[in-house]
Amino acid sequence: MDAKQQAREEKRKRLLNELAELMIEDQVEEGVFLGTPHFSVIEAAAVNLGNQLSRKAQERAAGEIAANCGCTAPCPTCDCECEVTSQKRDVTSTSGVLEMIEAIAYCHKCRRSFFPSASRDGNG
Repeated sequence: MDAKQQAREEKRKRLLNELAELMIEDQVEEGVFLGTPHFSVIEAAAVNLGNQLSRKAQERAAGEIAANCGCTAPCPTCDCECEVTSQKRDVTSTSGVLEMIEAIAYCHKCRRSFFPSASRDGNG
């Protein structure tokens, strides 16, 4: 592991610890620990936190894909160069609903929209 990877890993661990502490602070304020909570209460809060992180990571990754698409892309049907724009839309993932920015192009010749970030074989 190089120095940059090591630094990212250390930062990731630190941030995860901070997020866990914030989750516990919320639960303390809610009075969760005044008694002995069922473990499912603790687990539900942790899963919710994980889902929030997952949605944010998915939004960020989709934005990176859209940002790296060119200004034009060839139509998968006729190979004509088409303008690429980006648009926001809500997507439901296994972690919940997130707002995604995606690249989209429209071919006037074929009268069809397509997503230039996907490869021609449909495997992303």
